Amino acid sequence: MAGILGLLTDAGIPVAASREALDPDQAARRAEELGASGGLVVKAGGLVHKSDEGGVVLDVRSAAQARAAAAGLLERLGERALPLLVQRQHEGHEVLVGLRREPGLGAVVVVGTGGIHAEVLADAVQALVPLDRDGAQALLRRMAGFPLLAGHRGSPALDVPALVDLLVAVSELAQRHPEIGELDLNPVLVGPLGEGVVAVDARAAEIDVPLARAVHATGLERMLRPRQVAVVGVSDDPTKLGARIYRYLTKHGFPGPVYAVHPAGGEIDGRPRYRRLADLPEAPDLVSIAVPAAAVSAVADQAVELGVGAAVVHSSGFAEVGPDGVRHQEELAAAFADAGIPLAGPNCMGVVSPGEGMAASLSGALEADELVAGKVALLSGSGALGSCVASRLMAEGVGLSRWVHLGNEAGLDAAAYLEWLADDPDTSVVGMLVENIVDGERLVRAGRALAASGKPLFAFNMVRGAGAQAAAMSHTGAMVGSHLLRAAVLDAAGAVVVPTLQVLQDALALASANGLPRGDRLVTVAASGGACAIVADAADAAGIALPPLPDKARERARAALPDFVEAKNPLDVSAQIIARPEVLGEVLDAVVDESAYDAALIQFTTNADPGAELTAKIVVALRQRVGVPIYVARYGAEALAPDAHAVYAAAGIPVLGAPDRAVDAVVALARAGRVLRAVHA
Repeated sequence: MAGILGLLTDAGIPVAASREALDPDQAARRAEELGASGGLVVKAGGLVHKSDEGGVVLDVRSAAQARAAAAGLLERLGERALPLLVQRQHEGHEVLVGLRREPGLGAVVVVGTGGIHAEVLADAVQALVPLDRDGAQALLRRMAGFPLLAGHRGSPALDVPALVDLLVAVSELAQRHPEIGELDLNPVLVGPLGEGVVAVDARAAEIDVPLARAVHATGLERMLRPRQVAVVGVSDDPTKLGARIYRYLTKHGFPGPVYAVHPAGGEIDGRPRYRRLADLPEAPDLVSIAVPAAAVSAVADQAVELGVGAAVVHSSGFAEVGPDGVRHQEELAAAFADAGIPLAGPNCMGVVSPGEGMAASLSGALEADELVAGKVALLSGSGALGSCVASRLMAEGVGLSRWVHLGNEAGLDAAAYLEWLADDPDTSVVGMLVENIVDGERLVRAGRALAASGKPLFAFNMVRGAGAQAAAMSHTGAMVGSHLLRAAVLDAAGAVVVPTLQVLQDALALASANGLPRGDRLVTVAASGGACAIVADAADAAGIALPPLPDKARERARAALPDFVEAKNPLDVSAQIIARPEVLGEVLDAVVDESAYDAALIQFTTNADPGAELTAKIVVALRQRVGVPIYVARYGAEALAPDAHAVYAAAGIPVLGAPDRAVDAVVALARAGRVLRAVHA
């Protein structure tokens, strides 16, 4: 602890007075300097988990006792105990406070139950730096153990204001010293209200501070709305990547020139195939490079010399294969960056703009007969899973405005695309599959710009990793982990982090077609009491209100429904809609009150055509005349109601399935609505 004592003191972090000692005699002298009569502790400062190995001797009251304690520690633990620490003894409630930083992501402040119980209770919460007093107070309230700090069942309140000050000081320390990768203050002792806090054990770890990297977003217009595309690596083998990309571009009707490039020259599909980029009749807006990794640099040099607008490197064999690949990737990124050419990839599946007929990608999803344009932009760290989501959104008629596989993000990262999408008139909602965050601070700014433009951002936070599980829980890094740190960055960026890929797909579909709820008040009409219960439970857990039906609406609903049906929200209309589909129209007219609710969820079960088709037409008509979003779900087999599904599809209404799936999506939309309202408040 003594090695970082000055750093903590300069930051205004209260620490227990300590002295280092290397042998028992020196420990005795240190005890005299501190004043042993007030009570001291002698510790094995060289150990991380001192209590676990018996490395702490309490209640030392004299120099002689300090000498004996030090001798005992050295006898049992040997040189691992060094340096010894002689420290003034304090009392209080134990908490852990620390910070964790990962290059690119940023830093978080961590607080939780401390001391020897940290790993047992695992009660730790975190917030992204910077953290002010209000944020620190809110962070503490998220702890399961906060009632013990505030005073519980007659116990006195502890000095929470002093603990808030400590959290803010740790946040400021992280900002002033980017070289601190990790800091653990465990335990921090919290005294009674007014008596302050003190850190009695601390350790820190440094990291190398990476140089800032230039990421160019200025040429994204030429990448995502190119007027010409060149594909390098178009061989005669149709299964090779370059040939596939070339085929997808021509198949899906890219309106501008598509230039094929390959050393063999000649022709392909009756069009000229150029031997080099330099042979092209013009500098293309976008060049797709699909050649072996060893040949990429030479092609990149040609692209730079020609002055292309943007580049996608599909080739693998870069940072993902080890140190040599990392070096090769850095050289490639530098070549494009120095020329001001935005780079997607390497190891990138590609970029697609359906509205422009532009499919510079090798994804098998492009085997579909057509590209379906829509208002959803999709950014994915996973090429395969991104393709799955993209193919489903297009197959279901939702469509895409932009679809980007991020690849290794050596040039453009997710934040660069978000900045551009904030002003893209073809995009109204954005989805992300997140495996990595390159620049956390820039991502936060870009996400907030997206929200300021009125566009919700939904994210599925992928790789959870095993690194955190390998470390001890009392180690701050184990309590946070990369996954949670990414979550903190995404939260600060205004992204709604969803629990599954299915919720991501559903939220994008609903937000694109119906928009977001204007508030948290939801009315639900279902043909199942069980579905109503599922919706009620999920809404309660998510903080979504299900206000009672207004008096007039309740009376109108009672008049339309059998006596045994209780007119309430959620409203179970029972099996009546099977025998009398027109009942649904009467009920919906009664209860979808724009002054009382911000959105409506209509959940069907196993209704079948022709009644299902009639109810679908009723829902479509309702959607056209009310001003709040109408979300529709139907859990019965689609084969029972193909005509109904056709009605919904023609009206551009996505139809979800089970009630739990539907309410999970509505919860995500409600959270997104809160984010946008907060930005525009």
